[in-house]
Amino acid sequence: MVERTSKGRQSKRKTTAAKATNIPSTCPHPTPPTPDSPPHESTADPCPTCKVDFWIKDGLDCIQCEKCDVWFHAACEGLSESDFQDIPSETPYYCHNCAGIPDFSPATPLTATWGDLSGQVILNELSAAYSKIVGWRPNLFKLPKGNAGRAFVSEVNRLLNAWTVRSDLEMVAILAVNTIGALLLQKPGRRSTQKENINALSRRLELWKAGNFSELLSESIAIQKKLNSGSSNSESTRKGFARLMMAGRVNSAMRLLSTSQSAPLEVTPDLIEKLQSKHPAAAPLSRKHLVSTVPAPSFENATFDSLDGVAIKRAAKSTRGGCGPSGMSSELWSRMLCSKAFTKEGDNLSFSLARLTRRICTELVDPTTVSSLLACRLIGLNKNPGVRPIGIGEVLRRIIGRTVTQHLRSEIILSAGPLQLAAGQEGGCEAAIHAMNEYFVRDETEAVLCADASNAFNVLNRNTCLINMRYLCPEFSIFLIN
Repeated sequence: MVERTSKGRQSKRKTTAAKATNIPSTCPHPTPPTPDSPPHESTADPCPTCKVDFWIKDGLDCIQCEKCDVWFHAACEGLSESDFQDIPSETPYYCHNCAGIPDFSPATPLTATWGDLSGQVILNELSAAYSKIVGWRPNLFKLPKGNAGRAFVSEVNRLLNAWTVRSDLEMVAILAVNTIGALLLQKPGRRSTQKENINALSRRLELWKAGNFSELLSESIAIQKKLNSGSSNSESTRKGFARLMMAGRVNSAMRLLSTSQSAPLEVTPDLIEKLQSKHPAAAPLSRKHLVSTVPAPSFENATFDSLDGVAIKRAAKSTRGGCGPSGMSSELWSRMLCSKAFTKEGDNLSFSLARLTRRICTELVDPTTVSSLLACRLIGLNKNPGVRPIGIGEVLRRIIGRTVTQHLRSEIILSAGPLQLAAGQEGGCEAAIHAMNEYFVRDETEAVLCADASNAFNVLNRNTCLINMRYLCPEFSIFLIN
């Protein structure tokens, strides 16, 4: 790596001063030269990070990427002075773009039509409906057998396929999947019969296919208002939730929240402020925490060719717990995928979901298309004093995650090693508890246990972790990034 001059390159490092006068306030560069300063030669294009030109003058360290040949200020690359000095001149250096997280491919433009709707209007209508349903009480009826139930499963399958094949509905397909349950499966009344539920589903499916989301939303809002006018038993819910959590029955506690009419703590501005305080900004990315700065190794996409619908069904059967913002429970997904009432439709759905999972594992996707899949229902649990945030993710996301981790089990164990008790060592957590207890009960043992001393959320930079995963477990990295 060499210094860029008019005749070529001679060394890897050089010191520079900024030329431009419009330097951002956060930029670490020294004061740029004044009009009275002696002329200096600009030797490279501006630093891509801070947009400031390089100058041959004592001041700042800069470094050139081996792959893209672009020069960066060392500080803009997250390199301290000592980090910079520790890099041997003969060692290739790769910038955060070439050694970090690669770019994703933008989603297919939304040019589709859906009934009377088209383009951006489809996204606006679905987004408006989704923003409403995430705060609703659970009130979905069991997916019925027969034509109506099969049509519902087929519609979910169509939408998942639309995202997987990058159709002109890719931008809204997963959002629609996470909206369809709350709009089409709302109980018409508290004691509605199965026949009434089937008739309601058949009628709503026609409205859904016609793109009449606003009418569906209005009907569901009216139903939710009736639910909210009833009595609430929040105190018993809180006590039941606390009892289940203390007994270690986490899945049962999450299910209680999904089926109850109230959360452990009432949502107030004060509660929201407390929850937000537990989500500080991430620590800055630091090069010293990266395991490597060379281009990450690749893996064969064929690694996931054997991930099929059978694996999806197996994961769905073992997935439990509460539902996420969409309100679609583990029982609903298991019924759609595994029930004999929907044998053909369930097989098609599991096949489509396997294809979707393979894409998420092998291709960096547009994050705007999967944002509803990654959303969580945030609940505040009273710690007395304080509040503990609990996030309940979408069941579909948990099914996909369980499928992938089972498929990559050997790679994850190999990467985690013996230090990771939850993955690298079989029964590792239990063994650690017994070992600590054995030492603790000895008379000569003295110990101080400090638990939950501070909030560790975002103490590390997530991008640092994701970049490191590209080296530690390449097969798992694309899925985690997505």
